[in-house]
Amino acid sequence: MFEESYTMLGIELAVKEVTVGSFFRLESDIYNYLKRTTTSGGYKYQRMETVDQDGFPDVLLFKQEEYCLIEAKRLQKKFLASLEDDLKWQFGQIGFAVRCFTLNMDYLLVVGKANKLAFIGQEQSLWKMTRNLHF
Repeated sequence: MFEESYTMLGIELAVKEVTVGSFFRLESDIYNYLKRTTTSGGYKYQRMETVDQDGFPDVLLFKQEEYCLIEAKRLQKKFLASLEDDLKWQFGQIGFAVRCFTLNMDYLLVVGKANKLAFIGQEQSLWKMTRNLHF
């Protein structure tokens, strides 16, 4: 369903795939799952209402001096081969993601399909954000 790594506009990204008990039929199911798992890990969860901010991610997590921006997507296709082509992006989202990766910001793309989640991002952000979460 998911590859071991992806490249987004020339930036190499790592993947951590997890199988969970929940099924992700809607993007909002991913938000609810993230909220449960991250708040139990001590993070403050803020869902961003971004109707006037092109490209800004869906969720902001923070815990003391740590933060993470998260863009959640539900995979409609059978496999995720290309981040740019196989996901539904709104105006500005790819540019925002690439800018975050270029600046080494803690930004993750979380893609859900059936009962699997793929956390996709730069290796250091991926490890930092998933090390304290119990899936």
